Amino acid sequence: MRPAIRSTLLLLVVVVAARAHDRPALASVSVPESHAVDGGSWTSVLERTANPWPCGAAGAGSRCVENSVVIDNQSPQTLECSVAFASQVGAAAPVEGADVPALVLPRAVHEVHGPITTTDAKVELSHLDCRARLAYQRIKVDGRCKYEMFGNPFEQYYPAAAVSQALEGPVVVAFQLPGRYGRASDVAVAESSLVFSLDEAAKRFVKDQKFKTNCPGTRFDVRMRFTLRDRYLDSPTR
Repeated sequence: MRPAIRSTLLLLVVVVAARAHDRPALASVSVPESHAVDGGSWTSVLERTANPWPCGAAGAGSRCVENSVVIDNQSPQTLECSVAFASQVGAAAPVEGADVPALVLPRAVHEVHGPITTTDAKVELSHLDCRARLAYQRIKVDGRCKYEMFGNPFEQYYPAAAVSQALEGPVVVAFQLPGRYGRASDVAVAESSLVFSLDEAAKRFVKDQKFKTNCPGTRFDVRMRFTLRDRYLDSPTR
């Protein structure tokens, strides 16, 4: 197994689930909207890939775009958001998707991935709500206390279903290191990503690791972030 050194309590792991091509540029399809929140504001704008790509059955001639909403959190608050998209083709009735949860960190920009559709589909937001989350208090640990992790890399724990649904988010996991060497105990989610499968994957990652620490008996926490890039499908989903 490949060792991975973790020397601070502010660890941020970024997982990239990449496809064969680079992420295309986005183009805005709505006017940015501003929303007030304690200590600041956040804006949202509906976007889609600027350059469609060929999709569908061979020779069908269809071209696809990915639709998304970009949330720019300009406040000091972590935002808990819920987003739903509705898509419509021609005179057909609009099809509304399920709510997608998203956690947007303070002073951060987050893209919530929506449906991949053909270019003739009209996509709108049917629901968007963001609320400030109570601030998480990190576990206080003596600055001299360090640890190392040894095990499989974090990217192997990204749930396939979450990748296919373009679900992302940060997770904070707390754990106890009872001895100088060995596995963690009392592993728990201290701050949820709002996505159950991501929370469980982060816990499983910590449980599977072997640790070395100079402060046995100490409880630590670690922030991990599941992040996707470049989501392409052979056929559109509406």
